[in-house]
Amino acid sequence: PHDPLILILSGLSGSGKDTVIEALRNESEFDFRFVVTMNTRPIRENEVDGVDYHFTTREHFLEMIENGELVEYAKVYEDYKGIPRFEIDQALASKTNIILRVDHQGARKVKEDYPDAFSIFLLPPDSETWSSRLIGRGGDSDLQTRLETADDELNHLDEFDYLVVNDDLSQTIRTIKAIICAESCRMHRNHLRRTPSTEKDHDA
Repeated sequence: PHDPLILILSGLSGSGKDTVIEALRNESEFDFRFVVTMNTRPIRENEVDGVDYHFTTREHFLEMIENGELVEYAKVYEDYKGIPRFEIDQALASKTNIILRVDHQGARKVKEDYPDAFSIFLLPPDSETWSSRLIGRGGDSDLQTRLETADDELNHLDEFDYLVVNDDLSQTIRTIKAIICAESCRMHRNHLRRTPSTEKDHDA
């Protein structure tokens, strides 16, 4: 069996990250544990603490930073979000594949600690679709802030391993599953060794 996979999923606000993750989790062969991010913003309607995010206070979040308990963290709009280190370490110790949802800064920091992680960046199919998604979203910032954040994200596209355009959800899922299959077949993830008989045949 190959080493556990760490999949980093990122993308523009409104690119459909949450929808894609939910669809992947409903795939029977998608054996990835979703690493729940910690967040200091208020919980939204229909969100579940511990499922969508670990919601906490800013004071507790800052204590975790000081104690080195976060793999990465960032200030997003007016709040903080980050990945608890115990989430990843527990999954890897149990040989479980994991998926993380982070921005480009988070992806960079995760790869510093876990260099075998691979990253996918999601894009909406076109600017019109993306604009309508942003305008239709409620939330924790205005449209101008989201546009400025998106501009920053696009400047870091070359830091990601794969780019997937989320036009049709079914096709997006098929593409991501194909990427996962390819990554699981990489030689460095599969610790194959020569058997004694093979070495003997080779020496002969």
